[in-house]
Amino acid sequence: MKEKEPKVTKEKKVKEPKKTKEKEPKAPKEKKVKEPKVKPQKMPKVKQPKQIKNREKWTKKYFKKFSGRSQDSYDLMLLEDYEKAIDRAHKLLNITQNDYDKPVIITIPDAFGSKDHVTYRIDKKPDGSYTRLFDQAMLNILFFGEDALYYYQVNVDHRNGHFGYDQAGEFSYFDVVHIETQLAYDDNDKPKFITLDLHIGLSDGQKISLHLRNHRIHEHYELPELITKEEEEIISTLKQKVRMSRQV
Repeated sequence: MKEKEPKVTKEKKVKEPKKTKEKEPKAPKEKKVKEPKVKPQKMPKVKQPKQIKNREKWTKKYFKKFSGRSQDSYDLMLLEDYEKAIDRAHKLLNITQNDYDKPVIITIPDAFGSKDHVTYRIDKKPDGSYTRLFDQAMLNILFFGEDALYYYQVNVDHRNGHFGYDQAGEFSYFDVVHIETQLAYDDNDKPKFITLDLHIGLSDGQKISLHLRNHRIHEHYELPELITKEEEEIISTLKQKVRMSRQV
């Protein structure tokens, strides 16, 4: 008889424990901080001067009062007239802005036509100061160049913006042999105007007069010094340039 082979018992597989996934701790959610809404700042509105439609009518009404508050519209109109005068000077003198430092504008009351009469007005500025205005003027514009003085004179009718009687010239500082400053009144007993003039003598015998002031005397008129700062600067600049030209 055949011997029975012993049964081989199968080894039971030991189940390995399931790997537990370690959960990573969740980071706490950051709370979003709402930024405060910044309201845009409203810029204060700057009042633009009104455009004058009928210049002659508006100016006539403006000068009916001898004194009053200043108006930006009239100041803007004056600046436009000055710019036109400088442009005319450039053309007649054949110069540009590169030929001088800055223009010096001197305004003197002067009737535009033989039958015209100058009307005056005293403007009160916001700072409390006073400015003397007139509806017709003679503009004297000085351009101090490096070696020469360019001068220009023109009459302006601010009532309608008309220009006329242009006169332009120039002279070398080196040619100046004499400078005289004259301060005078129109009448010593009852003065109405005070004037300041520069009389310049050249080496060829020619004489040139530059009008620096023709002020009307009124109750608000007052000068703390003999001459204004602008007048002093003009006289000083001219004399310095003349003296420097002789040192070369």
